[in-house]
Amino acid sequence: MSEAAPIRVGLVGCGAISTQHIEAIAALHGIELAGVTSGSLDKAKATGETWGVPWFATLDELLAMPDLDAVTIATPSGLHPAQALAALRSGRHAIVEKPIALTVADAEAVVREGRERGLVVATISQRRFEPAVRALKAAIDAGALGRIAVVIAEGLYYRPQSYYDSAAWRGTRDLDGGVLMNQAIHTIDLLRWIGGPVASVTAHVATLGHTMEAEDTASVSLRFANGALGEIIATTCVTPEFPVVLRVYGDRGHVCLVGDRAAEWDVPGVAAPSAEPDITPPPGTGSTKTWGTSSVGYLRQYGDFIEAVRTGRQPVVTGDDGRNAVEIITAAYESDRTGRAIPLGGAA
Repeated sequence: MSEAAPIRVGLVGCGAISTQHIEAIAALHGIELAGVTSGSLDKAKATGETWGVPWFATLDELLAMPDLDAVTIATPSGLHPAQALAALRSGRHAIVEKPIALTVADAEAVVREGRERGLVVATISQRRFEPAVRALKAAIDAGALGRIAVVIAEGLYYRPQSYYDSAAWRGTRDLDGGVLMNQAIHTIDLLRWIGGPVASVTAHVATLGHTMEAEDTASVSLRFANGALGEIIATTCVTPEFPVVLRVYGDRGHVCLVGDRAAEWDVPGVAAPSAEPDITPPPGTGSTKTWGTSSVGYLRQYGDFIEAVRTGRQPVVTGDDGRNAVEIITAAYESDRTGRAIPLGGAA
């Protein structure tokens, strides 16, 4: 691949979320969709024909393409690690939808493979690129909020039973997970990013409003290595769905983000972030939404991925970041099972 040539990406998984990936890739310079495959041959064929790229029945066939630089994994969560490992072992960079895996061991295997081969491994966590979130992170890093005492996240989502009934893998422990792995993982990643290493996790999970294996409601308490405390409330049982709320309180100031906007910004000496969008997506981009998620955040993250591949630097959201979020979630499950606080050691 010459420096001027676009990064050619193969897409694995042509389900609902694939549209956001494809729209972002199509809208950016320096990257292009090279081919697709999916567990459903009909979906692979339809996606390939719609976007004018080759489609394949299997991942092996996709990886046999000689001019493929990277692979995006957008399949059911339980398939992510094996498919990411296959991509990396073929010499391709990998972008893995959240979660990177359903176990810490599987996540670490993916991270290790990428590191040993000198390849970029990125985990999707597009909320990190929102201007208000980045402004909050910068303010915390600069000490503008003082000593952080409490970080609180509230994810009140709505998913009807038909969502879990739409595919046999949805809501299962082996292939999908529940509200923590699927919806709240975005906020969990943000808490780990802004709060730092986590020392211990205490949690309760329950399945209250749906017929499914995994949980649809969770309450998770974190003790950060720096002494701060965190709380995550998440459920898919409320209607209507509410914007995600993230509150950070320090001894000099506080911030409350509602959705992607700063509803409260009391940070001495630091102006509130603009409510104006930081990017203007090309016409049509972002119009397709999957459960409230559009391609706008993916535009930002794919732009970062392009730069990481070009320069050899780490992406903003690394495989290690994906591993850290999974560690917190699996510790929450273990805490609920045992009734104990689960120590994580605060490892960076």
